[in-house]
Amino acid sequence: MDSINNYTDGRWDIGDMVVSVDGIKPKLFTSGDVFTLSFNEDNITIQSDVFGNGITVINHNGQADLTLNLSRLDPIWTKVLEDQQFKEMAHKVIIYTPVEIISSSSASIAKLPDINGNNDAPTIALLLHCVRASVDPNK
Repeated sequence: MDSINNYTDGRWDIGDMVVSVDGIKPKLFTSGDVFTLSFNEDNITIQSDVFGNGITVINHNGQADLTLNLSRLDPIWTKVLEDQQFKEMAHKVIIYTPVEIISSSSASIAKLPDINGNNDAPTIALLLHCVRASVDPNK
C-alpha cells in the first residue's frame, strides 16, 4: 500500500487555471476562490417501498450553480452593467483547472449580486444557473 507521503510532489498552480464566459476571460478575481460549482441534485438517490426494499435511482440532472468570484473592476462585470441582453442570455462557460474541465453551454445570470462598499478591493459573486454542467478530467 502506498504511503500518503508518496503524493507530496503534486502540483497545483492557479496560473494554470483558465476561466471563459462566451470567450471572454476575466482579468480580475477576488482573493479567495476563483469559482464554486455546486450541483443541484445527487447523482444517486435511494428510495424505499413500505417494506424497506431499497431502489437505487440514478439521476441524470446536470443542473448546477456556478459562482464566479470577480472584481467589480473586471470587464465582465462592466458588460453585465451595460448590456441588458448579456444579463438575459444563456452563456457558454468553460473552466480549465490543472485537474478538471468544467463546462456549461447554457448558463444564465441568476440575479445581480450583492454589492458592498468598504476599504477592501471591490468584489462580486456572480451566480450563474447552469441548465447542464459537466466536469471531466483534464488530461
